[in-house]
Amino acid sequence: MNKNTKVGIVGYGYVGKAIHNFFKNTFDVAIYDPALGFTNKDDINACDFTVLCVPTPMSADSSVDLSCIEESLSWIKTPLTVIKSTIPPGTTENLRTKYSINSLLCFSPEYIGEGNYPVPYWENIPHPTDMTQHSFHIFGGDVAATKKAIEYWKQAAGPFAKFMQTDSTTAELVKYIENAWIATKITFVNEFYDIASTFGADYNELRELWLMDGRIGRSHTLVYENKRGFNGKCIPKDTNGIVAATKAKGYTPKLLTQVLSINEDFLSL
Repeated sequence: MNKNTKVGIVGYGYVGKAIHNFFKNTFDVAIYDPALGFTNKDDINACDFTVLCVPTPMSADSSVDLSCIEESLSWIKTPLTVIKSTIPPGTTENLRTKYSINSLLCFSPEYIGEGNYPVPYWENIPHPTDMTQHSFHIFGGDVAATKKAIEYWKQAAGPFAKFMQTDSTTAELVKYIENAWIATKITFVNEFYDIASTFGADYNELRELWLMDGRIGRSHTLVYENKRGFNGKCIPKDTNGIVAATKAKGYTPKLLTQVLSINEDFLSL
């Protein structure tokens, strides 16, 4: 399978490059990204499967801009397409219907981090750049699609990774619950930084004592004096995105709405 299998990567940004590095020693790779000079759609459609890694930026109304996803799906014809771009819950099924997609389509949340600091990936924390070090891979969609995706993924990941299957909406929600939790945790520790300062206590000392309890977890508990709150490419976009998507379905997430509001205060410090 390895010698004759070819994977197409549509979108060659941060995630697309990580996908390339993941598969490059296992399959032949074709790339499509007009901004970088990769413009051959036929080369992609000659592949056995496609991994879609195009941007899904935040729109002016905080909703998710799906235009790149939709444009790509309008011409991709490979037997299997795996969406890695973060998209609102229900999008995979909606797109399948909208574009009458008869080939296999599934969603797989990405775990390529933005941070440049070391992480203990051996403790089940996703490596920020190297997907071969990831201990799990999640696939959401029809069983035929997720099983096919796993057949490809396991050849690059090997036998020690876990391959989880679910429906596409749950898989889409997994990415949002992850980043919304990180946003909430960062907001919480920034709040306690100010609480500690109010009482004349050192947050760094407080933090180490707090983290003696193994239920808490060290990730995202540092507070940087000159860089308060959360920022970056994904966490603000995804937290805003799930709030906007949920509002559109008739429910306003009260806690996450406040998290976003409080974070704006921290960013202004």
